[in-house]
Amino acid sequence: MTSKNYRAELQTLLMKAFVPAGYIITTNVALDSVPESSKYEGLNFGLDGRNIVYRKGKVTLDRPGAFLSVWQRPASKDINGNKPIPLKSDELDYLFIHVESHSNVIGKPEHHAKCGMFIFPVALLIKKGIVSSMKSKGKTGFRVFPPWSQDRGTIGTKVFSESGKKTQRWQLPYFIDIDKDGIIDTCELNKVLNYKDI
Repeated sequence: MTSKNYRAELQTLLMKAFVPAGYIITTNVALDSVPESSKYEGLNFGLDGRNIVYRKGKVTLDRPGAFLSVWQRPASKDINGNKPIPLKSDELDYLFIHVESHSNVIGKPEHHAKCGMFIFPVALLIKKGIVSSMKSKGKTGFRVFPPWSQDRGTIGTKVFSESGKKTQRWQLPYFIDIDKDGIIDTCELNKVLNYKDI
C-alpha cells in the first residue's frame, strides 16, 4: 500500500473478505488522527459495532517479524509533556495488524511472497500489557511475528530469538492468511474473531 491509497485498499479488503462473511462495516474507514500513525498506515473503522484500530507492521531488514507503533497524543499538551501515550483499553475492541513477508517489501516480489493479518481482541492486549488499563501502563509499540518469521533475519543478527519465538506462540492463534487475490478463508476469519482462549 502506498500513500493514502492504503485506506482504499483496506476498504477493498473488507468488502472482499469481511462483508461476504456476514460482517457489517458500521463506521467507515478513516485515517488515524495522529499524523505519525501514517508511517504504519494507521486507520480506524467499525465492524459490527466494534471499534477497530488498524496498523501495518513495518518490516525491518535486520530482525525477524514486523514492528508497529500503537500510541496517541495526550488530550492536553500539558499532560506528559505531549509525549506519546499508549492506546487505552476502552478506545478499541480489536487491533488489526496487516503484515507482509520480506520479499513483498524489498521491491522484488517472489513466488512465495506472503501476506496476512493479526486480529487481536482488546482482552488479549490488556493481558499482554500492550494497551493501558487498570493492570498495565501499556506500550507505544511492539513487534509481531507471522508464521514465516523464522525465514527472516537474513541481515544483521540472522537470529530468531527465543523471546521472539515465545511471543510468536501467543500471537499465532490470532493470525489469518490473506491470499494473492485479497481473499481470507471465512472459517479462519470467524475462528479468529471468536477466539476465546485469553
